[in-house]
Amino acid sequence: EYARICREGMERLGDDINKALREKAFGFLSLLTRLRQVCCDPDLLPWLSADLSESGKLMTLAERLGEALSGGHRVVIFSQFVRFLRRVDAMLAERFPEVPRFELTGSTVDRQKPVQAFQQAEGEAVMLVSLKAAGTGITLNAADYVFLLDPWWNPSVEDQAVDRVHRIGQTRTVFVYRLVTAGTIEERIQLLKAEKRQLFDQIIGGVSGDLGLADRFNSLHQLIDLAADDGQPGQGTGASAAR
Repeated sequence: EYARICREGMERLGDDINKALREKAFGFLSLLTRLRQVCCDPDLLPWLSADLSESGKLMTLAERLGEALSGGHRVVIFSQFVRFLRRVDAMLAERFPEVPRFELTGSTVDRQKPVQAFQQAEGEAVMLVSLKAAGTGITLNAADYVFLLDPWWNPSVEDQAVDRVHRIGQTRTVFVYRLVTAGTIEERIQLLKAEKRQLFDQIIGGVSGDLGLADRFNSLHQLIDLAADDGQPGQGTGASAAR
């Protein structure tokens, strides 16, 4: 499905990145969003319905969570996609029904209620948080495991999310896992973050003007389709850990 979306996107937008941004900005960003969604879970695409087991990220997350929760740890899981958090919740209900689950998204009316419940939970617990809700004003230092399910263009957004756990009062080592689907746009995002952090301020600021993508990639094909470089896209999900 990833390859099909790439192919159809390039047919619509052409292969000139700057031209696509100038003349078809909405279509360009929509393409990137669809590619990021299918990297997480095919079920996020409006035209598909998929079992939980068809998401490599959900299965990788379930495996890692089993290790953390069996040790009585509290875990915070971040995603940009609220619908993906709903899928994570369904997986948790199926795999770990006894573990308390809490949620904080942009639509949460009383932000402090789930935060306090998570902070005061005894033993293992999981907090699901949307990246947009994780910016400021919350402390989740009862956790010592963090999972970032989908890389975001701006590294400072991820840093702010992780800082919710790395707050004053944190006395334990915090393990941070980033789940990245191999051979996809997610690898490009990670590469861009490592090479050119200034680019993300321009992207977040808007889509008008020169975003500098052409300085790094010769074509739209090179940006979104890693098959030519790394084999077939979407063949696995990697989880990198940092303290």
